[in-house]
Parts: sequence; structure tokens; C-alpha cells
Amino acid sequence: MNSRKSTVSLQFHMFLRGIILIGFFLLILKFVVNETIHLYIAPKMLPFVYFAGGCFFIIGVFQFFKSMSSNLAEDIECNCGVDHYMKGSFIGKTIIYLLFILPIIFGLGFPQSIIDSSVAANKGIQYGGGLYNYNQKNSATMLENQKYSSTIDMNEHVDDLEEYLVETDQQDASKDMAEDIPTPLPDTTTGEYNIYSVYDEFLAEYSEMDHIEVTDENYLDVISVINIYLDKFVGKTLTMKGFVYREPDFNEQQIVVARFAMNCCVADASVFGTIVESDQVQSYETDSWIEVTGTINETSYKGQKVMRLSPDQIVKIDTPKDPYVYPYY
Repeated sequence: MNSRKSTVSLQFHMFLRGIILIGFFLLILKFVVNETIHLYIAPKMLPFVYFAGGCFFIIGVFQFFKSMSSNLAEDIECNCGVDHYMKGSFIGKTIIYLLFILPIIFGLGFPQSIIDSSVAANKGIQYGGGLYNYNQKNSATMLENQKYSSTIDMNEHVDDLEEYLVETDQQDASKDMAEDIPTPLPDTTTGEYNIYSVYDEFLAEYSEMDHIEVTDENYLDVISVINIYLDKFVGKTLTMKGFVYREPDFNEQQIVVARFAMNCCVADASVFGTIVESDQVQSYETDSWIEVTGTINETSYKGQKVMRLSPDQIVKIDTPKDPYVYPYY
């Protein structure tokens, strides 16, 4: 009798697990069919999500039909030395299953929405593409303060390190440490080391433009290079779009045109923004989406030199189908 009860209990658990796995498959399928999967996952991660959904379906179906097997008890009594029956109290088991069931119910039953300014207020806005806005001279000073001066001979530094470790019988460790020492990128014109050399290509391209168009694809790169080399872009025209956000210490003539940037999934989303200052901005509500065309100027916010956009034209737009930007570079 006890053996039969154990078998029925195991069948129930296998059946429930199969339903949960199929439920996760249906949840992913819903997001894909409704084209809302991009609200949660970055495009580069979608192949992994599709693969996971397929695995959920296959394993779930296998679990479902396995729970119906009349030979389940014989299959479980495999003499492998492992107890395959689920242990624990009824309450404990219920809580564990609810951790998986509730997300499926909420995901299938509730409508999807994008994250908004309330999330931005908690995370904080990153101005200037999230980079510190130092010029070339200050970049070298920062490296020197980190004991990696812009004029250090990196080869000599590595050799000294190896000699020291040889004396202490750690030659093998010295090779590993030498490989891990960061090497700044050299500036081909001055011979100095510039931590922003990776943006030289963008600087050469966009500094020649009088009107710069910020798109979803180039958003992070353009905003970053403009703020790094802000002096070279002051006076140029910029067009960008985003949702309206206001810092607590802003006056009525100031707003932030902000975008959420996603690298992997919505959990790691960061908020990037550009200050827009004009009498025109007072009528636009927080979280509304606008497209701004204006002149690039310079300002300072919380001790950081950042771009300020003086708008010539502001147009209210619909919330885009994909409201996020991604690091394509």
C-alpha cells in the first residue's frame, strides 16, 4: 500500500513538473508571438532563449508521458543507491512549486509594459554615455594616479616585475601576472597613451558632420564620443529621441531625454540621458516620448562636464516598438 502511494505521489510530481516546463515554453512562445520578447531580452541573447524554450517543451512532454507510465515504479526502483522520491513537508513542497508556477501565471495573465522613469529614478541617470568626461591631459593624470602613468615603458615595467618574482622563486606566477597587466592604447600622433583611443574612429566620422543623427544602433557610441570630445562638437546640430525624465533638482526649463540600454536582459538595464534646456520643455509630461533637434552646448551637472542640447524643434512621438538601445560596438 505504501509502495502504491509512493508511486502515485511520484507520478503526480512528475506530471506537475512536466506541466511547469511546458508552461515556461508557452510563456516564451507568447512573448515571441506578441513580439514583446525584446522587452526582456537583448537581441544577442535570443538564440539562447529559443534553445531553452525548445528544451523546456521536449523535457516537459517527456515528463508528462513518463508520469503516465504503468511501469514507473519499476523504473524508479533501479537499485542505483539514490532515493528518487521527493522528500519534505507538504508546505515546503508547495512553496517550492509556487516559485515556478507564479511567474508563469503572472507572465501569461498580465500585460507587458516597458520600464519607465520610476526605474530611472532608482537606478540613476548616466550622463555622457556613462563615461567620465576627461580630456587627453586629464586622462594621463588619471592613469598616473593609478600607478600606470601615460609615459610608462610597459616592457620595462614587466621586466622589473619578472626579475623580482624570479628572486622569490615565483617565475611561473610572473608570466601570468605579466599577461594580465593592462596596456593602454598609444596615440599615434603624440606617442602618449589615451584610454579613449577606441573612439578615434567615431571621432573622425562624426566630427566632420554638421548634423548628427542619433539612431538606436549608434546611440551609445555617438553619445559617448560627443561627451569625451565635447569641445569638437559644440555648435553642431543633433537629433535624438527618448523619453522625458526630470531630476529632482531640475528647474522648469530642464529635462533629460533618456534611453534604457540593455546588454543582456532587463535586469542589467542602465539609463543614459542628455540634458535638454529650453522654455519649450515645460509642456512635455514625464515618460512621454519626444524627438529633439537642437544645438550642442556644454554644461556641468554634479561636477561633471556634459553635453546640453538647446532645442530648435521638439516633436512628440509614439513609444517605439523596441524602446531599448544596445551596445553594438
